[in-house]
Amino acid sequence: MRGLHANVLAAGGTSIRTGELFGITAEVRFTPVAYLFDYGDGSAPLSTSTPGATWAALGLDEFDATPTSHVYESSGTYAVTLLVDYAAEYRIGGSGLWTPIPGTLAIPSDPVSIVVADSAATALVDRDCAANPRGPGC
Repeated sequence: MRGLHANVLAAGGTSIRTGELFGITAEVRFTPVAYLFDYGDGSAPLSTSTPGATWAALGLDEFDATPTSHVYESSGTYAVTLLVDYAAEYRIGGSGLWTPIPGTLAIPSDPVSIVVADSAATALVDRDCAANPRGPGC
């Protein structure tokens, strides 16, 4: 909805890739360290160290501000993109000691379309106001 906070968040986390190097097990661990959210409406992208979270996980009401939410000023369809910076570390032979690799690796997401409406006569919700008195419109 135009003028309300749209909560945008990134899914995923640390990933370990395993392979063989000269017959020895080698692992590389990729850890997200920075996120760049581009909301697709010409506003400045948001650079943050948090991937964001759902309103419920943050203990907030729906449409409250979150660290990664955005307010669209105009209705329309917007392509939201995310660039995640990963720090990498490696270890050989299951030594237990991870060695940092200098720099970061920036991985872009595919665009996700968000449709922003001026108003809504009907809103789909997961529960009625008796079951969820903090839900939208209650």
